[in-house]
Amino acid sequence: MRAPSIAQRYAQALLDIGVERGVFEQLGRELDRVGGLFKAPDLLELFRSPKFDADTRKRVLADLLLRVMVSPVCRNFLFLLVDRSRIALLPEIVEAYHGLADAHSGRVRARVTVARTLSEPDVARLRTVLQRSTGREVIVEQEEDPAIIGGMITRIGDRTHDGSIRSQLARLRSELKAAR
Repeated sequence: MRAPSIAQRYAQALLDIGVERGVFEQLGRELDRVGGLFKAPDLLELFRSPKFDADTRKRVLADLLLRVMVSPVCRNFLFLLVDRSRIALLPEIVEAYHGLADAHSGRVRARVTVARTLSEPDVARLRTVLQRSTGREVIVEQEEDPAIIGGMITRIGDRTHDGSIRSQLARLRSELKAAR
């Protein structure tokens, strides 16, 4: 079975529990906090490596969970992932969970790539414009990439709008070459 479908199944199971108990939003925030820790390559390698047994992984996870407070539901879920040798899939599970939680709540996520991080008032204006165009609540996630020079690239679902200066310059360059 492929990792994305496994991640999807675990995310769906956790979402079902969260919806049933009325804490699915809280579980999403807790997963984000724990998932942030897993961005460290050394930590992810520890959970992927066959050199470490389940008890070692559980001790490391227990120590990590002392640093980020999570509910018993989230804690039990994470230990289940260790028991089933699926904890290394946590980044994929977190992403799948957010997609499922957003669908359940009628939200969409807009991934916005900008040359410099937008100020909060700019994000609020962008969110308003995107909410009007989609008719749904929008969560704006920013990614900084100075290479786009200016403007922004907006991705919502499978739709992308590239309004970056880099792409506009590339189009202009192509048009000038074609006009020769």
